Order: sequence, then structure tokens, then C-alpha cells
Amino acid sequence: MKLGKITEKLDDYFSRLEGGKAKKIKPSHVEKVIAKLHTKQRLLNEELLDADKPSKRDRLESKLTTARKQIERAEWLLAKVSS
Repeated sequence: MKLGKITEKLDDYFSRLEGGKAKKIKPSHVEKVIAKLHTKQRLLNEELLDADKPSKRDRLESKLTTARKQIERAEWLLAKVSS
């Protein structure tokens, strides 16, 4: 799954949380998103190791930063919906 799609799903969950519909968010769904983000992060790290061009390395590092931020957001959301 593309990083953008995963981010969209997280944004949808945050919209539900802000709208007072947090009960509709299942912790197992957020855990799946976190797992996908960790997988994406691992793949990006592997791709970064193989990257030769500086422009590609910069792009991959940017994607890795985004993935890390999304993991933080997802873990925060999981803590909210689990309690």
C-alpha cells in the first residue's frame, strides 16, 4: 500500500476522533495501519541502502521521515481508542 493511502486512512480516523465518533474506530484497524507503516518503513530503508543518486536518496529520506511521523500519529491514536 502506498504511503499516501495509509496517511489518508489515518486522516480519516483522526476526522472520526474529532467528530466524536472514536467508538467506531477499532484498535485492530489502527494496529493494521501501524503494521503497514512499519513494513513501508522497512522497505524504504532497504531501498535507501541501494540508492545511488543523491536525488533519490533525498526523496527516500523524505518518505522515511513521513513514515516515522505517521507511525507516531498512529500510535497516539491507538492509545486514544484503546482507553
